[in-house]
Amino acid sequence: MQDSARIPEAITELNSSELESLVLRQGGRPFQARQIEHWVFKHGVSTFSGCRNLPNSLGERLSDWGDVRSSNVVAEDKSTDGTSKLLVQLHDKQNTECVIIPDGARTTLCISTQVGCPVGCVFCASGLDGVRRNLTRGEIIEQYLHARERVPSDQHLTNLVVMGMGEPLLNLDSLLSALDRIHDPEGIGLGARRVTISTSGYPDRIARLAQEPHNYGLAISLHSADDDLRRQLIPASKDRVADLIKAARDWFKQKHREVTFEIVLLNGVNDRPQDAQILIQRLRGLPCTVNLIAWNPVDRITDLERPEPARVDAFAAQLRQSRINVTVRRSRGSDRSAACGQLRIREA
Repeated sequence: MQDSARIPEAITELNSSELESLVLRQGGRPFQARQIEHWVFKHGVSTFSGCRNLPNSLGERLSDWGDVRSSNVVAEDKSTDGTSKLLVQLHDKQNTECVIIPDGARTTLCISTQVGCPVGCVFCASGLDGVRRNLTRGEIIEQYLHARERVPSDQHLTNLVVMGMGEPLLNLDSLLSALDRIHDPEGIGLGARRVTISTSGYPDRIARLAQEPHNYGLAISLHSADDDLRRQLIPASKDRVADLIKAARDWFKQKHREVTFEIVLLNGVNDRPQDAQILIQRLRGLPCTVNLIAWNPVDRITDLERPEPARVDAFAAQLRQSRINVTVRRSRGSDRSAACGQLRIREA
């Protein structure tokens, strides 16, 4: 995998001090950098001419330097259930996807951190063609900006989940820098507690994330509490289940937030009573929530089956009998390949 071919010359790639330095080099004054931030991140303008109180001459010099954004939406696919998937073309003509999921008063945005995915879960479309590169800070932020301007005026994005294409903890520096902009009150202003980062493992990187001052949520894609079965489902994973459980315990001690363990249930593979019992034993005494997801079919994966609702309900009931918090995720956007595990590298 290559990293980004180059960092685009775009305002979204700059932190506050970098933007101020740019504005000064272009003959502007420090307060004008704050004005640009306000227009770009609060109001979502995508051109320098949209910054209404910016002198035309400064806007023209900045336009000669680069752009406000480096990506654009080339396709929008709407599901019958209201879910909307955006195909975002990047500066080098690579593409990634993000998904807007409305649910009553709550509207969640699911964003990606890589073009493709290196993890290769056997049930997931994102890793079918491997990974091409990491997304830059700005490319992560811009998914939020693109989505926000497509939400109806009477709604707004309330939650952000980093659960799209890619393994977030393998692009952690860019992700954390992007999230700084997203939750900064002077930037986009989404509260850190409304952000959840999903990972397939990497206990050492979970420990690093726990050191961050911001109180993000953490979801660990476990899929099986049995080491042998988990390695079959996630061939690239080198992590032992015991190490992931320990990372979750350490996270709770440090952040005082429960970890969510995500399990994609596959018919006859990891949805059996014995699978639930192993999970119960592993999680005993750990404050956490288990999120069960019935597998969303992928056209190129033909040897797996989605479990019937009764099997999912039985698995959930077994966990609840042992006083484990359980949620069952309802599939959204599956008719447009926008549901969990269906995002993948696509051409415009």
